Amino acid sequence: MNIGFDFDKVFINYPPLIPDGLVDFIYKGRIFKKNKREDGLSYRFPSLIEKKIRLFSHQLYFRHPIKSNIKALEKISREKGINTYLVSSRYSFLKDITSKILEKNKLKQYFKGIYFNYENSQPHLFKEETIKKLGIEKYIDDDLDLALYLSEKMPKLKIYWLNYKRQAKTRLPKNVIPIKNINEFLEKYI
Repeated sequence: MNIGFDFDKVFINYPPLIPDGLVDFIYKGRIFKKNKREDGLSYRFPSLIEKKIRLFSHQLYFRHPIKSNIKALEKISREKGINTYLVSSRYSFLKDITSKILEKNKLKQYFKGIYFNYENSQPHLFKEETIKKLGIEKYIDDDLDLALYLSEKMPKLKIYWLNYKRQAKTRLPKNVIPIKNINEFLEKYI
């Protein structure tokens, strides 16, 4: 079985004191509608100033590991017949700091393959293409908009929405399953 995982808010937290909603609001282009796509989903590529702010906010001392999820990942990666992949939409300007975060938290050892969006594609299109290419059957992500997009494009894919007690404002499709953490995924869905 091939299982894919997102990175941010799955294994590495957002910076403290910055509301998740604000990060999502800015990242998905809800302030600037220039990138509106036919499929209704778009993510903004940051301007030069925004890149500098994001580079600062991605420093190691702002991005703490989610230890309980990493422990569950370690257990999953040891299971026979399971291949784990990291599929994240982080852009190329975050490549160096991302490598440092992976090294510091010793995450590489738990994945058969690691895929980041260093070509700067639209994140949902990058994830869709990569998930298809790798034959991923189950995918864990915290982004509900992305989960809904993938559920429509790949109805056979089981998507586990890491919801951290947030409620969906819409009825979830059958292939989108809310979970509180990776341990719940491990106990109930493997």
